Amino acid sequence: LATPEDHPLLPLIWQKFFLLYLHRPGPQYGLPIDGCIGKRFFQSPAHLSLLNDLKQRLIEAADFHHAASKALRPKSPEEGSESAAEKGCRKPDYLTSPELHQELVRLFNVCILWLDEESFQKGDTYIPSLPKQYDAHRLAKIMQNQQDLWMEFVNVERIQHEFEEAINFWLQVRVESHVAPGTLSAQIDFTDPLWAKERIISSLQKYDAPQPSLPLQPMKVPVPVVNPSSLVNQNEAKELVRANLSVLQHHAKTAAIRESQHVAFNSEILDTLPKLYSNREEQVVLHLECRGSSGKPCQGAALVTIQFEGKYKNEAIAQQLHALKKEVKLLQAEATKPPSLGVVEAAVHLENFITALINLYKLQPVPGIHRVGVSLFFAMAGFVSDETQRHPPTRQFFSSCIEVLGQVFVAGTKSECRPLLRTILKNRRLCTLLSPYFTPVASPEEFVDLYEQVVSFLGDENSDVVFMLLTKFDLPQWLHTSKPPLSDRTRLLEAIHLALKTCRFELEEDVSMPYNLFCKHWACLLRYQFPDHYSTFLRLLMQSSSDQLLRPDCWKASLKALGCSRTAARRGSGKEEASEKAALQTSTETLLSTEQVVETIEWLSNYFFKLRLSSRDFQTFGLFSKWAPYIGHVKRFMEYLVNRLIDSEASSLAQEPVGSDGVLAVLQSLHSVVSQLFTPWILVLQQEESSKQPCYPWLESDTPVASQMVQLYADSIGVLHESFKDKLLPSQQGALSLHLMHYCRTCTAPRMPEHILYTLHTEYGRLPWKEMRPDQQLMEEFFKVERGSPKSCFLFLGSVLCEVNWVSVLSNAWHPDPPPETHNMIMCLLYMAVLLAKEQQLVTKEESPLLNLLGQTSSLPWQLIGILSYQNIISYLNSHYPPSIILAKEPAAELIVRLLKASAGFGASSNGHVHLDATLKCRAYVRQTVHFLSILEQNGKISLSDLEQEMCKLLDDIIIFNPPDTDVQARHLALSSLFTEALMMLNNASVSTAESLRIALRGWIGATVHGLGVMPLLTAACQSLASVRHMAETTEACVTAYFNEDSPLSQGLGWGPIVAALQVPELTAEDFLQECLSLGSYLTLYVFTLQRLNAEQTLANEMKVLLTLSKWLEEVYPSSAQDEAKMFLWWHKVLQLCLLQTEQDDAILMEAIIRILMSLQGRQALLAEERLTSGILGAIGLGRRSPLSNRFRVVARCMSAFLLVQIPMENQIRLRPGTELQLSAKAQQALQALDSLASSKRYAEYQEQISQASSFIKDAQHCLHHGADLLAVLLNTLYPEVHYLDAIR
Repeated sequence: LATPEDHPLLPLIWQKFFLLYLHRPGPQYGLPIDGCIGKRFFQSPAHLSLLNDLKQRLIEAADFHHAASKALRPKSPEEGSESAAEKGCRKPDYLTSPELHQELVRLFNVCILWLDEESFQKGDTYIPSLPKQYDAHRLAKIMQNQQDLWMEFVNVERIQHEFEEAINFWLQVRVESHVAPGTLSAQIDFTDPLWAKERIISSLQKYDAPQPSLPLQPMKVPVPVVNPSSLVNQNEAKELVRANLSVLQHHAKTAAIRESQHVAFNSEILDTLPKLYSNREEQVVLHLECRGSSGKPCQGAALVTIQFEGKYKNEAIAQQLHALKKEVKLLQAEATKPPSLGVVEAAVHLENFITALINLYKLQPVPGIHRVGVSLFFAMAGFVSDETQRHPPTRQFFSSCIEVLGQVFVAGTKSECRPLLRTILKNRRLCTLLSPYFTPVASPEEFVDLYEQVVSFLGDENSDVVFMLLTKFDLPQWLHTSKPPLSDRTRLLEAIHLALKTCRFELEEDVSMPYNLFCKHWACLLRYQFPDHYSTFLRLLMQSSSDQLLRPDCWKASLKALGCSRTAARRGSGKEEASEKAALQTSTETLLSTEQVVETIEWLSNYFFKLRLSSRDFQTFGLFSKWAPYIGHVKRFMEYLVNRLIDSEASSLAQEPVGSDGVLAVLQSLHSVVSQLFTPWILVLQQEESSKQPCYPWLESDTPVASQMVQLYADSIGVLHESFKDKLLPSQQGALSLHLMHYCRTCTAPRMPEHILYTLHTEYGRLPWKEMRPDQQLMEEFFKVERGSPKSCFLFLGSVLCEVNWVSVLSNAWHPDPPPETHNMIMCLLYMAVLLAKEQQLVTKEESPLLNLLGQTSSLPWQLIGILSYQNIISYLNSHYPPSIILAKEPAAELIVRLLKASAGFGASSNGHVHLDATLKCRAYVRQTVHFLSILEQNGKISLSDLEQEMCKLLDDIIIFNPPDTDVQARHLALSSLFTEALMMLNNASVSTAESLRIALRGWIGATVHGLGVMPLLTAACQSLASVRHMAETTEACVTAYFNEDSPLSQGLGWGPIVAALQVPELTAEDFLQECLSLGSYLTLYVFTLQRLNAEQTLANEMKVLLTLSKWLEEVYPSSAQDEAKMFLWWHKVLQLCLLQTEQDDAILMEAIIRILMSLQGRQALLAEERLTSGILGAIGLGRRSPLSNRFRVVARCMSAFLLVQIPMENQIRLRPGTELQLSAKAQQALQALDSLASSKRYAEYQEQISQASSFIKDAQHCLHHGADLLAVLLNTLYPEVHYLDAIR
């Protein structure tokens, strides 16, 4: 701004400006990447106008050079050549050319654009894309901070010309200044360096001659000289020092008074100033003139009254303030005056005296001089007051003097330790000045006494004094240099303990600094010659913590001193906890030996046990009520001790064989020691008087703290387990089993509070229970807990036992001869599963171990369960489970039912092992299932379809059951007993339900059972079903199912097994037979006939059976095509029995036989009719269509015609072949009707059989004896699929 526009260096100055203005420092300064910094120089209001001035200056410079370029514009060639005169006066070379002026115009215009462009400052401009007038190339160089000067804009010739002119001007002035009148100037060459002296003299002669110096006046010494005798005379030195110190002290008091007055005046001014002005209510009347409007005159000015509160100045207060300010100015003027000469003299004299004393002592370190220095030190300390400390110059002077005297005469002096401490404690304000020279280590004998005095002085108001004094007690140096005896060290330890208690549990912020030093000394003394103070330390620490007299930081320092942090960090499970503990580690070695660890654990166990029972508070609220603040540190200490103990004992067993008695003894001992250590903290204790209330370990409000101790106990058991699990045999009791037994004995009392149990169960549940191997003793404890302990204990134990790998525990069960213990364990496991499966808390638990255990039912050796045990389990199931468990679809219900089924023997392969009492257990299972289903049916809690489905499932289980017996009869009885239990469902159900179950049973038999498999069910149906109707249908279905299997075995055995298996009840035989007739159970009746024939093989009995069959034939009419084939068995048996009777040649008997045969023929003819003949419509031939099949009618017509042909007259039978046929009218009609069937479309498919039968009947070689042959021929072709007809084929 100040440089002229025509100055040749002006472009370079602008270049330097833009190098700074457009500088881009980069993002590390919080700016955009391409942002410039220049705008920030002009953000303040004072500099904001400078940018406008700079722009205006650029415009002026551009205008100047533009005008200059026009003024010096070169002539054009048209103007002609220059004249000689013009050439003589040509422009000099050093003048700026018009071209340079034009370049400068362009440059300054570009600079104006640069200065105005805001986008350069933000860094969001792409420079190569700028217009030409921005001179992007030069702008890029500027922003890249290139320092190459713009020499193309500088007139170098002009600069050189100005240099030459300046040099010539200087030489001219220099020569003229040395030219003087006279001959000398003509003779001296002032440009010659050899004449320099003459030039100087010549110049000096131009000035006035110098004046002579002032005369010396003798002056008085401002500061008295220090008398050497006073340096060795203590009294004289004291008087001298006191005189000077009194002057300095008086000066400090004066300054303090002046300062107090100044503060008082200022306070008064501040109090008075608000009263200077006040608001007063005023009233003003304004006259508002009116000019009128529309030619109407105004009636006068309007009077407006305004009321307001106006500012009012109190003149009295103003005068008071003026007076106060005047007084303040006077005080300020007085304060700014230099101190009096007497004050300065006293300070210098005292400083000289101290300096002389110190110098003399350094030359002659004699006691006399030392005593003078000490007395001078305490004298100066005595003169220190509040006024001397408030006045900075005096404070600085006193501090310097005391520092010098203290360093030389007091510090390190044995005899001055106690007086110096006494002085400091007497006057606390001297502590900052005097404490640096307090060195108690210089007096080893008084070290403990001095420390006790400092401790006794400890309080809230003087904590800073105590802290400064404590920093002077170099405890390590005292211990290692003086080797104090044990008694002194014990006194010091007790003094430190007293100090720690004095600081109190609720530590004030002011006391924190000395407290930390006390903790440091506490730890240092503990480590010195360890374990001299270990027992005292432990006793003091525990006693004070029991009353909450110590801060937790004291525990932290103590544990760090003992080296307890390293092991704790190694054992810590959480990363944060481990890192925190690792931070506490020290580089020192472990202090406690193994024996000391054992003794410590024993001492702590006894101490806390006695403490727990020592007072009513601890008995009622437990230890955590007072020990909660220390739990984290107590936990760490106990963890360290337990881990050290376990590690040492485990290491000592390295050479012991696995599972030896020594290993077991050590494990049991360790578990006992660890449990005793935690007993006072987490277990219920019983007072000596048994009638009193038990002492519970903690209140519910202390649960968060108590859980930490329980967690530590669980972790300790986990460490014990990990250390010994590889040293034991699988069958031996490990740490987890011992822990669980201990839990059962100590934590399962009936009235145990739930908040305690919840904490125990939560922490114990984290142990690796999968690795535990329970034994019978533990299982017995579990059952005791189930009977008399809180529900949560039972659930916890159950959850734990479900996690066990029972396949491994019961591995001996697959041996040929399992030991009795294995039998008991598998029985306990089944009991346990049934006990737990009803607990929803275990079932609904995430990843429920109970469900996992129940899912292993197929892989466990249930064949070892005896019938008595199984019956007890079924009894428990009946009394504790709802009947709906049979229908429940929940995983637990399904699995427990499957477990009971598998343990009974259903569907389980014993893998070569005998399944004990399988039949009896299965029978008990079936009985219980039927009982549950019956209850559900009676209560209406099961649908009919579900009931039928469950019955069929039960029958499916029975049919695939494989009895362990080898005898066929025994196996039959076993299965029959199971079916008997299952069929009891029909007896227990209501009439309608039983009817539905009967239908379902018959359907199941037809779809599921075949061959010999039906025999047990047939026997069971005859023995168990109370309803003869149900019995009749069931036996019929069984007989039908027997012949449904197309196997050589059933064909070879024929009706023999059926006859042997069917047992018609004697008491209800007649009712049974009638039901069979009404229900169409023709096969059952046929079996009954065979049984009657086998029971008594006489003609009379056979005649009775024949008459019974004839009677039955008259009564029955098959209701469907399914039953029609059964008639063939009866026909065949009637023919067979009639032929046997005809062999008797008894006329009367023959008549009876003929009647029976004619009755049979008549019945066959009736069955062969197309329509039913019963009823009125049937009598006139309009009956409904017969339900029987066409093939049956073919057989019936054939057999009817055959009988008519073989009985030509009412009293004659053709019993011999070859005799001539004598056809009756009925016989001829029957043959014609038979022949006509062949031409009927309805019977077209049976033409061959009809023709064959017609030929057979008409053949004279066939008699009544060939009736069975005809029946067999017809059945072979018409009923090949009906296997129960195989006996007559």
